[in-house]
Amino acid sequence: ELIEMSTTEQIKALKEGRIDVGFGRLRISDSAVRRVLLREEPLMVAAHSSHPLALQKQGVYLTDIVDENLFLYPSHAKPNFSTQVRGLFSEYSLDPKNIKEVREIQLALGLVAAGEGICIVPESARTIQLPHLHYIPLLDDGAVSPIFLAIRSMDESEDIRALFDCIYQVYDLEAIVYDRNFI
Repeated sequence: ELIEMSTTEQIKALKEGRIDVGFGRLRISDSAVRRVLLREEPLMVAAHSSHPLALQKQGVYLTDIVDENLFLYPSHAKPNFSTQVRGLFSEYSLDPKNIKEVREIQLALGLVAAGEGICIVPESARTIQLPHLHYIPLLDDGAVSPIFLAIRSMDESEDIRALFDCIYQVYDLEAIVYDRNFI
C-alpha cells in the first residue's frame, strides 16, 4: 500500500512499524532508521519560454537566478524540498530575496508556465510538460537532490532485498548511475 507522508512522518512511521520503507530527499539521522542513498538527482530551473534564461540551453548557475522571482515548494511541514533549495543557495553564500513558497510542484510549475517566475526542480520533473515551460540545467557542483530509501536499521528481510533488486532493474533500464555496494 502506498501512503503519502513527509520524510519526518516516514521516520516516525518506520519506528512505529506502520510502514516498512520510505522514500525521501532529506538527510535526517536517526539510529533506529537506516537511510540508503539511491542516487543524487541533478536539479534544473523551470522557466517560461519567453524568459531570458530559456535561451541558456547549456545551463545556468545559482548566481544567475538569485535575483529572479523564485517559487519554492512545498510550503508545509519543514524541513522539506524548499528547505533543501534554500540551503543550496546558502552553501554558495547567496540570499535570494524574491521567494514565494507554494503548496506543491504542480502549482509552482503552473505559475512558471504563466510567466510569473522560475522554479528549481529535480530533473525527473521534466516529465511535467506544460505549454511555454522550459527546463534548464543548474550547473553548480552541489546542485543535486539526494533520493534516499529508509528502512528500519535491523531489517534485512527478503522483501527489502527484492525491493532493492526492483529499483536496480529500473535504474539499469533507464541508464541511471547508482552504487550497489551498500546492500
